[in-house]
Amino acid sequence: MSLHAIAYVSQARPELAPQELDALLADATAFNRMAGVTGVLMFDGERFLQYLEGPRDGLDSVYGRVLNASRHHGVRQLAAAVVGTRRFPHWTMANRRIDPLTMSHIIDAPWTGISADPPTAEQGLALLLRSWTGGDGELEPAAVSLGS
Repeated sequence: MSLHAIAYVSQARPELAPQELDALLADATAFNRMAGVTGVLMFDGERFLQYLEGPRDGLDSVYGRVLNASRHHGVRQLAAAVVGTRRFPHWTMANRRIDPLTMSHIIDAPWTGISADPPTAEQGLALLLRSWTGGDGELEPAAVSLGS
C-alpha cells in the first residue's frame, strides 16, 4: 500500500475559542488514528498549517473533513504527493503553536518535491521538519498545546 502526503494552510475563524481548539485536536486525533493518518498541525494564532500522511483512502477521508470544517476557511493546498516514508509515524495529531514569522517562512517556501528523502534544505517540508526537531535532530513530541 502506497503512502500519500498533503500539506495545506488555512485561516482560522476569528472568534475561535481555546476550548474549540482542544475539541478539534481530540476529535482529529481519534479520527486520524482510525484512518491510519499521522501528521502535525501548527497554529500561529490566525493560521493553521498542517502536514498529513497515510494511505490514500485514509488521507482522503481526513482531508475531506478538513475541507468541510467550520473552524477555518480559505484552505490552500501547498503540496500533495506519493511519499516513500512517514515523517511523523507516531503522531496522529501532534500540535504546536508557532510564531507568525516562522509560519510565513514555512508557508512561503517552495513545496515541490515533498517525496524527496531528504527534502531539499529550503523547501517548505524541510523547514517544517526542522521546526519539529530538537538539537540532536530527533523529532520531539509536541510540547505546547494549541488551545489551553
